[in-house]
Amino acid sequence: MPRFEHAGISHYYTIIGAGFPMIFIHGLGLNHQNWLGQVPVFAKQFTVITYDIRGHGGTGSSHRPIEIRDLSEDLRALCAHLKISKAFLVAYSSGTLIAEQFALDHPDMIAGLCLIGAHARVHGVPMVMKSTLSKWIVQAKMYKLMAYSVAHSNAENLVQRGFFYRIAKRVEPTEAIRIIEATNHFVSSREVSAIRCPVLLVNGNKDKATETFAREFVKRMPNAEIAVVEGVKHAVATRTTAAFNSILQDFVDRIELPRDHSLLFY
Repeated sequence: MPRFEHAGISHYYTIIGAGFPMIFIHGLGLNHQNWLGQVPVFAKQFTVITYDIRGHGGTGSSHRPIEIRDLSEDLRALCAHLKISKAFLVAYSSGTLIAEQFALDHPDMIAGLCLIGAHARVHGVPMVMKSTLSKWIVQAKMYKLMAYSVAHSNAENLVQRGFFYRIAKRVEPTEAIRIIEATNHFVSSREVSAIRCPVLLVNGNKDKATETFAREFVKRMPNAEIAVVEGVKHAVATRTTAAFNSILQDFVDRIELPRDHSLLFY
């Protein structure tokens, strides 16, 4: 199993394909398998890397409170391990916070971003209620309910629901609370104007909370654009896989990614 060590934690990742590095970041309650609908498609053109954030899948947990910057530095350590100097990031839900922080901390390492259901802070009644309820469910040790909620939100059909349910049950509860708290404390609204790389913001037309953030981001980010997928809420990549893959492919075809691979790996 491919692993790297950082901050006293063993981190799990996968790597497949050849070409420009494309790194996928999953959200809370999921793992690298969130991207099974994307990996074989984009590995034909890119070096596709997926990994498990702390407390998820095959990655260990922290032993103290954490911030989103800690998760951003995990990503930097992964890049260092694989000797990647520049990459394109695709992130989903709370994973978009990691991508935003990474782009702010290491702008020279980012060629572009695709942020699915992105937000800059926990804001508004629906998001605050969702965060509060998620934390309460985990603290109450109602792990099966939490796993069911994750599976129901992200699955397109019954088979997929069972698959995501098994993934969500493996999440380390204490680490899930740490990440929820880190998310609650994260604010990047003003700072995102410093992100100069091409940015694709993807939202479902039924996801009104993050649609508001997408509009806010476009106003602040000089090279950002929005793509809206009809008939879906938050889980665009798993519930409308073909539509999302087409949108992402079109975007990466239009932006100018480095062609000299000596610029990508050191």
